[in-house]
Amino acid sequence: MQSTTEVKLGRVLIRVNWFVVAGIVLTVAGFIRLGIWQLDRASEKMALQAAMQQEQRKETINIEDIVLTRDGAIPNLHVTLEGEYINEKSLLLVPQSYNGQLGFGVITPFRLRNSNRIVLVDRGWITVASGSQLNFGRVVGVRQLTAQIHLQSSSPGSDERPDASSWPVQIRRLDVDVISEILGEDLFPYPVRLDAGQPGVLIRHWTAVTANSNANISYAIQWFVFAAAIVIVSLLASSNIANIWGRGRMALT
Repeated sequence: MQSTTEVKLGRVLIRVNWFVVAGIVLTVAGFIRLGIWQLDRASEKMALQAAMQQEQRKETINIEDIVLTRDGAIPNLHVTLEGEYINEKSLLLVPQSYNGQLGFGVITPFRLRNSNRIVLVDRGWITVASGSQLNFGRVVGVRQLTAQIHLQSSSPGSDERPDASSWPVQIRRLDVDVISEILGEDLFPYPVRLDAGQPGVLIRHWTAVTANSNANISYAIQWFVFAAAIVIVSLLASSNIANIWGRGRMALT
């Protein structure tokens, strides 16, 4: 069976090896598929970003007026909370790095005024200089806060339980169920992160929730360029187009 065919288009002569063509087609199709997949991801992120921006334009909601499930919250849902910090039951999330320094994330339980339910409030980050003691401030009395519900990425659990014999308790990850056991109370299923300027806020070291699609679009363009490059290089390698182009340039000089 002959696997090579010559196709002549005017002055252009193309030698077609069908086995090579099959490999090129599969490769190009794979690159195009990857590019389309990246565009789909970009589209999903743009839709999510639009939803997040729309949500941010809404007024904050009283956290006691909403009912959330483990998979039903909006990542950037802003809420108001009214109640009191339980200062003596603060937790230290370790290790936390910020600007090249190691420190602690400070999580303080907050008891809601009306429902008496507890919400874990992520107040931000502190560092401790050598020889100094922890001092992240007590906030006394009824306070009204604005904050952002934080959906944490899922991570495998651990059988290790923090030592709750003395406070503040140091924890390696913010597990609401574990902290609920330590406190002996039912907790709101998600922690919240304080907005700037709120009572008790520390250094807000966490990054903003975003859905940036630029990287996906760049990757899509990259895959499409690879596909086009393979087609162009293969065509040049299997034809006399380069020779014709070279002779044309020589004739012009």
